Amino acid sequence: MENKNRGQGTTGMVYNIQAYSIHDGPGIRTVVFLKGCPLSCQWCCNPESMSGKPELGFRQTLCNGCGQCIEVCPQKALSLEEGTGALKIDRVLCDNCGMCVPACPRQALTIYGQKMTVRQVVDEVSKDAPFYRRSGGGVTISGGEPLKQPEFLLGILEACRQAGLHTAIETSGYCSSRTLSKVLDKVDLFMFDLKMMNAERHLELTGKNNHLILNNAHMLAEAGCTVQPRMPLIPGVNDSEDNLSMLASFLHSIGWSSIELMPYHQFGKGKYAALGKPYRMDDVPIANPEDVEKASKSLKKHGIKCWAST
Repeated sequence: MENKNRGQGTTGMVYNIQAYSIHDGPGIRTVVFLKGCPLSCQWCCNPESMSGKPELGFRQTLCNGCGQCIEVCPQKALSLEEGTGALKIDRVLCDNCGMCVPACPRQALTIYGQKMTVRQVVDEVSKDAPFYRRSGGGVTISGGEPLKQPEFLLGILEACRQAGLHTAIETSGYCSSRTLSKVLDKVDLFMFDLKMMNAERHLELTGKNNHLILNNAHMLAEAGCTVQPRMPLIPGVNDSEDNLSMLASFLHSIGWSSIELMPYHQFGKGKYAALGKPYRMDDVPIANPEDVEKASKSLKKHGIKCWAST
């Protein structure tokens, strides 16, 4: 449970802090990845971000079958498969305690997610403050969905502001309007995802319809917030002329005139295997330069400036 105040002792679940990022906002940035997301996007490249709890990851290619992890597992959730000697994880029995992680001599096991305080996070990101100042960078809070941990997020944002650090959040926009309203004046840049304009199709692909997301986009626009809209570009999924035309119309309707395209890739595929989760996008090709160019031309035809992230 998170603390009710937003002091420096407020805690939240973090699964990574990545320094020297140049793709998550202006300048050189440190990205803080918060764990937990209300959506379950089929193309998500960070499956370790979906659950709000710690999770055990296992990379089979690093395992030598020594069995040392089995000896220390208090839940008896680990075993070696007969015949192959491959490590098996019973994820029903496993409580993600992490005792097996230091026992592995090959670092084949890891725990995704750790509880941190606001103070710990801000101390970590402040180490690179000189790089932020020289490059016009700062701190980006990502996920998962950062707004799923509102008190923790608010604590980080307020502490960063006190430290004079530029703040950005990467968000799906799926949160209550009340939650979003609390951070409006504490975020310097919103990177806001618009994935699919048809509500029923959005539900099929992400587990939620997009009504709340579109309403929150309206809120940001009306509040005059600095927003960079973005869209993951997925061939055969959301790159149709109909979807792009609806996207352009929506952007114009709220006064936004540009969008960043994020070409779909499969870099996160190995993490699904590490977590024992199915990868549902095997049959979907990655977005190549031709796909990006076609979508860009369509959006520009509708009066929307766009570019592709690298």
